[in-house]
Amino acid sequence: MIPGFVTIYTDKDNYKHLYFYPGVDDNDEPIYRNIELPNCQLKYDKNINDDLSIDYKFYDSNIIRITCNLVKLNDETDVNILNFK
Repeated sequence: MIPGFVTIYTDKDNYKHLYFYPGVDDNDEPIYRNIELPNCQLKYDKNINDDLSIDYKFYDSNIIRITCNLVKLNDETDVNILNFK
């Protein structure tokens, strides 16, 4: 088992990123559902990696906080509030 997680970071060009890894359980199945941003008003690019992690690059440099509701495949929800420093 590899736990899933979400984190944020600012790259060298001052773009804000949300990095999500869904994790895998003992049966090599994802733990969390993919993040969806259907109502996001901000411009962003999405890069899906071979390990199923997703890196979202936002073009609004004024972002100070991102709230994520991570939903497990069994519908349990973990809320993460991430602040840029």
